[in-house]
Amino acid sequence: MRRLPELYGIETLAARYLRQSFKPHAHDDYLLGVIDGGVHAVWCRGEMNRVPQGSVVTMRPGDVHHGGAGSEAGWRQRMIYVPEAGMRALLSDILDREPRGTLDFRAAFHRRPELARQIATLHGVLHDAPQPLARDVALDTLLGALLRHLMPQATLPTTGPTGRIADALDYLDSRLDDNVTLAELCAVTGLRRRQTIAAFHRATGLPPHAWHLQRRIERVKHLLRDGMPPALAAAETGFADQSHMGRHFAAIVGVTPAAYARG
Repeated sequence: MRRLPELYGIETLAARYLRQSFKPHAHDDYLLGVIDGGVHAVWCRGEMNRVPQGSVVTMRPGDVHHGGAGSEAGWRQRMIYVPEAGMRALLSDILDREPRGTLDFRAAFHRRPELARQIATLHGVLHDAPQPLARDVALDTLLGALLRHLMPQATLPTTGPTGRIADALDYLDSRLDDNVTLAELCAVTGLRRRQTIAAFHRATGLPPHAWHLQRRIERVKHLLRDGMPPALAAAETGFADQSHMGRHFAAIVGVTPAAYARG
Protein backbone atom coordinates (compact mmCIF):
# COMPACT_ATOMS: atom_id res chain seq x y z
CA MET A 1 0.00 0.00 0.00
CA ARG A 2 1.21 3.50 -0.88
CA ARG A 3 -0.28 6.80 0.27
CA LEU A 4 0.19 9.95 -1.84
CA PRO A 5 -1.00 12.91 0.23
CA GLU A 6 0.35 15.38 -2.33
CA LEU A 7 -1.81 13.82 -5.08
CA TYR A 8 -5.34 14.37 -3.76
CA GLY A 9 -4.66 11.91 -0.94
CA ILE A 10 -5.01 8.86 -3.20
CA GLU A 11 -3.80 5.44 -2.10
CA THR A 12 -2.50 2.64 -4.30
CA LEU A 13 -2.44 -1.08 -3.57
CA ALA A 14 -0.60 -3.90 -5.33
CA ALA A 15 -1.43 -7.28 -3.81
CA ARG A 16 -1.54 -11.01 -4.40
CA TYR A 17 -4.12 -12.89 -2.32
CA LEU A 18 -4.40 -16.63 -1.77
CA ARG A 19 -6.64 -17.08 1.26
CA GLN A 20 -7.88 -13.54 1.88
CA SER A 21 -11.61 -13.30 2.59
CA PHE A 22 -13.09 -9.79 2.72
CA LYS A 23 -16.08 -9.12 4.95
CA PRO A 24 -18.93 -6.97 3.56
CA HIS A 25 -17.65 -3.40 3.48
CA ALA A 26 -17.64 -0.20 1.44
CA HIS A 27 -15.13 2.58 0.83
CA ASP A 28 -15.60 6.32 1.10
CA ASP A 29 -13.40 6.60 -2.00
CA TYR A 30 -13.72 5.62 -5.64
CA LEU A 31 -12.04 2.26 -6.21
CA LEU A 32 -10.38 1.92 -9.63
CA GLY A 33 -8.05 -0.84 -10.76
CA VAL A 34 -7.52 -4.18 -12.42
CA ILE A 35 -7.42 -7.88 -11.70
CA ASP A 36 -4.08 -8.81 -13.26
CA GLY A 37 -3.91 -12.45 -12.25
CA GLY A 38 -6.16 -15.33 -11.20
CA VAL A 39 -9.86 -14.91 -10.43
CA HIS A 40 -11.53 -12.79 -7.75
CA ALA A 41 -14.98 -13.93 -6.60
CA VAL A 42 -16.73 -10.83 -5.30
CA TRP A 43 -20.30 -9.86 -4.45
CA CYS A 44 -21.15 -6.30 -5.49
CA ARG A 45 -24.30 -4.43 -6.52
CA GLY A 46 -26.60 -7.32 -5.72
CA GLU A 47 -24.82 -10.21 -7.42
CA MET A 48 -21.82 -12.51 -7.15
CA ASN A 49 -19.19 -12.00 -9.83
CA ARG A 50 -16.25 -14.10 -10.95
CA VAL A 51 -13.77 -11.45 -12.04
CA PRO A 52 -10.85 -12.89 -14.05
CA GLN A 53 -7.49 -11.56 -15.11
CA GLY A 54 -7.89 -8.76 -17.64
CA SER A 55 -10.82 -7.13 -15.84
CA VAL A 56 -11.10 -3.45 -14.96
CA VAL A 57 -12.69 -2.51 -11.64
CA THR A 58 -14.70 0.73 -11.19
CA MET A 59 -16.54 0.97 -7.86
CA ARG A 60 -18.37 4.03 -6.54
CA PRO A 61 -18.04 5.35 -2.99
CA GLY A 62 -20.43 3.35 -0.84
CA ASP A 63 -20.55 0.24 -3.06
CA VAL A 64 -20.82 -2.64 -0.58
CA HIS A 65 -18.78 -5.66 -1.64
CA HIS A 66 -17.20 -8.81 -0.20
CA GLY A 67 -15.47 -11.93 -1.46
CA GLY A 68 -12.26 -13.83 -1.88
CA ALA A 69 -10.39 -16.15 -4.20
CA GLY A 70 -12.25 -17.53 -7.19
CA SER A 71 -9.74 -20.36 -7.65
CA GLU A 72 -7.04 -22.20 -5.71
CA ALA A 73 -4.42 -19.93 -7.29
CA GLY A 74 -6.00 -16.84 -5.69
CA TRP A 75 -5.82 -13.52 -7.48
CA ARG A 76 -3.67 -10.43 -8.01
CA GLN A 77 -5.01 -6.91 -8.06
CA ARG A 78 -3.82 -3.36 -8.52
CA MET A 79 -6.15 -0.77 -6.99
CA ILE A 80 -6.33 3.01 -6.63
CA TYR A 81 -8.45 4.67 -3.96
CA VAL A 82 -9.46 8.20 -5.00
CA PRO A 83 -11.23 10.47 -2.46
CA GLU A 84 -14.41 12.12 -3.72
CA ALA A 85 -12.93 15.63 -3.48
CA GLY A 86 -9.91 14.51 -5.48
CA MET A 87 -12.11 12.90 -8.13
CA ARG A 88 -14.14 16.09 -8.49
CA ALA A 89 -10.95 18.10 -8.96
CA LEU A 90 -9.58 15.64 -11.52
CA LEU A 91 -12.83 15.48 -13.50
CA SER A 92 -13.21 19.25 -13.49
CA ASP A 93 -9.73 19.54 -14.98
CA ILE A 94 -10.11 16.73 -17.54
CA LEU A 95 -13.61 17.69 -18.73
CA ASP A 96 -13.17 21.47 -18.48
CA ARG A 97 -16.42 21.70 -16.52
CA GLU A 98 -17.66 21.03 -13.04
CA PRO A 99 -18.86 17.41 -12.68
CA ARG A 100 -22.34 16.73 -11.37
CA GLY A 101 -23.27 13.78 -9.20
CA THR A 102 -21.25 10.62 -8.62
CA LEU A 103 -19.03 9.28 -11.39
CA ASP A 104 -20.61 5.98 -12.45
CA PHE A 105 -19.22 3.63 -15.09
CA ARG A 106 -22.55 1.69 -14.90
CA ALA A 107 -20.88 -1.59 -13.97
CA ALA A 108 -18.33 -2.43 -11.31
CA PHE A 109 -16.40 -4.91 -13.48
CA HIS A 110 -15.45 -4.74 -17.15
CA ARG A 111 -13.79 -7.52 -19.15
CA ARG A 112 -11.38 -5.32 -21.13
CA PRO A 113 -7.93 -6.96 -21.39
CA GLU A 114 -6.26 -4.20 -23.44
CA LEU A 115 -7.54 -1.45 -21.18
CA ALA A 116 -6.61 -3.53 -18.12
CA ARG A 117 -3.01 -3.79 -19.35
CA GLN A 118 -2.86 -0.03 -19.85
CA ILE A 119 -4.30 0.66 -16.40
CA ALA A 120 -1.88 -1.83 -14.81
CA THR A 121 1.08 -0.04 -16.41
CA LEU A 122 -0.13 3.37 -15.26
CA HIS A 123 -0.81 1.98 -11.79
CA GLY A 124 2.79 0.75 -11.69
CA VAL A 125 3.99 4.32 -12.28
CA LEU A 126 1.67 5.69 -9.58
CA HIS A 127 2.71 2.97 -7.15
CA ASP A 128 6.47 2.88 -7.75
CA ALA A 129 7.80 5.94 -9.61
CA PRO A 130 9.92 8.23 -7.43
CA GLN A 131 9.25 11.29 -9.63
CA PRO A 132 6.09 13.24 -8.66
CA LEU A 133 5.73 14.55 -12.22
CA ALA A 134 5.52 10.97 -13.56
CA ARG A 135 2.87 10.10 -10.95
CA ASP A 136 0.89 13.26 -11.78
CA VAL A 137 0.77 12.44 -15.48
CA ALA A 138 -0.02 8.76 -14.86
CA LEU A 139 -3.06 9.62 -12.74
CA ASP A 140 -4.50 12.01 -15.33
CA THR A 141 -3.78 9.56 -18.16
CA LEU A 142 -5.38 6.68 -16.24
CA LEU A 143 -8.61 8.52 -15.54
CA GLY A 144 -8.73 9.84 -19.10
CA ALA A 145 -8.37 6.27 -20.45
CA LEU A 146 -11.22 5.04 -18.24
CA LEU A 147 -13.47 7.85 -19.44
CA ARG A 148 -12.68 7.30 -23.12
CA HIS A 149 -13.16 3.52 -23.03
CA LEU A 150 -15.92 3.08 -20.47
CA MET A 151 -17.84 6.36 -20.75
CA PRO A 152 -17.69 7.31 -24.45
CA GLN A 153 -20.62 9.67 -23.87
CA ALA A 154 -18.28 11.88 -21.84
CA THR A 155 -16.95 14.62 -24.10
CA LEU A 156 -13.22 15.10 -23.58
CA PRO A 157 -11.65 18.19 -25.15
CA THR A 158 -9.32 17.29 -28.02
CA THR A 159 -7.55 20.63 -28.42
CA GLY A 160 -6.57 23.39 -26.07
CA PRO A 161 -4.40 26.44 -25.49
CA THR A 162 -0.62 26.23 -25.49
CA GLY A 163 -0.11 28.76 -22.71
CA ARG A 164 3.46 29.63 -21.84
CA ILE A 165 4.77 26.22 -22.87
CA ALA A 166 8.17 27.59 -23.93
CA ASP A 167 8.62 28.97 -20.42
CA ALA A 168 7.74 25.55 -18.99
CA LEU A 169 10.37 23.89 -21.18
CA ASP A 170 12.96 26.37 -19.91
CA TYR A 171 11.75 25.80 -16.35
CA LEU A 172 12.35 22.05 -16.59
CA ASP A 173 15.72 22.61 -18.27
CA SER A 174 16.81 24.78 -15.35
CA ARG A 175 15.74 22.15 -12.80
CA LEU A 176 17.26 18.94 -14.07
CA ASP A 177 18.20 17.88 -10.54
CA ASP A 178 14.76 18.64 -9.02
CA ASN A 179 11.57 16.60 -8.67
CA VAL A 180 9.28 19.10 -10.40
CA THR A 181 5.52 18.67 -9.94
CA LEU A 182 2.71 19.19 -12.40
CA ALA A 183 1.34 21.95 -10.16
CA GLU A 184 4.62 23.86 -10.62
CA LEU A 185 4.39 23.51 -14.41
CA CYS A 186 0.76 24.67 -14.39
CA ALA A 187 1.85 27.79 -12.52
CA VAL A 188 4.40 28.46 -15.28
CA THR A 189 2.14 27.67 -18.27
CA GLY A 190 -0.95 29.34 -16.82
CA LEU A 191 -2.92 26.24 -17.83
CA ARG A 192 -4.79 23.48 -16.04
CA ARG A 193 -3.33 20.00 -15.51
CA ARG A 194 -4.78 18.35 -18.59
CA GLN A 195 -4.08 21.41 -20.73
CA THR A 196 -0.45 21.50 -19.62
CA ILE A 197 0.05 17.79 -20.38
CA ALA A 198 -1.61 18.18 -23.81
CA ALA A 199 0.44 21.27 -24.62
CA PHE A 200 3.65 19.38 -23.82
CA HIS A 201 2.58 16.57 -26.16
CA ARG A 202 1.93 19.01 -28.97
CA ALA A 203 5.19 20.90 -28.43
CA THR A 204 7.58 17.99 -27.82
CA GLY A 205 5.77 14.74 -28.69
CA LEU A 206 6.23 13.66 -25.07
CA PRO A 207 4.45 14.10 -21.74
CA PRO A 208 6.28 16.49 -19.39
CA HIS A 209 7.88 13.83 -17.18
CA ALA A 210 9.29 11.95 -20.20
CA TRP A 211 10.63 15.18 -21.70
CA HIS A 212 12.24 16.10 -18.37
CA LEU A 213 13.79 12.63 -18.11
CA GLN A 214 15.21 12.90 -21.63
CA ARG A 215 16.78 16.27 -20.80
CA ARG A 216 18.29 14.83 -17.61
CA ILE A 217 19.83 11.97 -19.59
CA GLU A 218 21.28 14.48 -22.06
CA ARG A 219 22.88 16.25 -19.11
CA VAL A 220 24.29 12.93 -17.84
CA LYS A 221 25.86 12.33 -21.24
CA HIS A 222 27.65 15.69 -21.08
CA LEU A 223 28.89 14.99 -17.56
CA LEU A 224 30.16 11.54 -18.54
CA ARG A 225 31.98 12.96 -21.58
CA ASP A 226 33.65 15.45 -19.23
CA GLY A 227 34.96 12.56 -17.13
CA MET A 228 32.53 12.62 -14.21
CA PRO A 229 31.97 9.16 -12.62
CA PRO A 230 28.45 7.72 -13.24
CA ALA A 231 27.53 7.76 -9.53
CA LEU A 232 28.31 11.46 -9.25
CA ALA A 233 26.55 12.21 -12.55
CA ALA A 234 23.43 10.49 -11.18
CA ALA A 235 23.52 12.66 -8.06
CA GLU A 236 24.10 15.82 -10.10
CA THR A 237 20.97 15.18 -12.18
CA GLY A 238 18.57 14.24 -9.41
CA PHE A 239 18.36 10.47 -9.83
CA ALA A 240 17.75 8.37 -6.73
CA ASP A 241 21.02 6.50 -7.27
CA GLN A 242 23.35 5.23 -9.99
CA SER A 243 21.20 2.15 -10.67
CA HIS A 244 18.10 4.30 -11.19
CA MET A 245 19.96 6.53 -13.61
CA GLY A 246 21.52 3.57 -15.38
CA ARG A 247 18.17 1.93 -16.17
CA HIS A 248 16.81 5.08 -17.78
CA PHE A 249 20.11 5.83 -19.53
CA ALA A 250 20.24 2.42 -21.19
CA ALA A 251 16.56 2.64 -22.21
CA ILE A 252 17.14 5.97 -23.96
CA VAL A 253 20.76 5.81 -25.17
CA GLY A 254 20.99 2.07 -25.81
CA VAL A 255 24.18 1.45 -23.83
CA THR A 256 25.11 1.62 -20.15
CA PRO A 257 26.61 4.83 -18.72
CA ALA A 258 29.95 3.06 -18.24
CA ALA A 259 30.02 1.91 -21.88
CA TYR A 260 29.10 5.42 -23.02
CA ALA A 261 31.85 6.94 -20.88
CA ARG A 262 34.42 4.60 -22.41
CA GLY A 263 33.19 5.87 -25.78
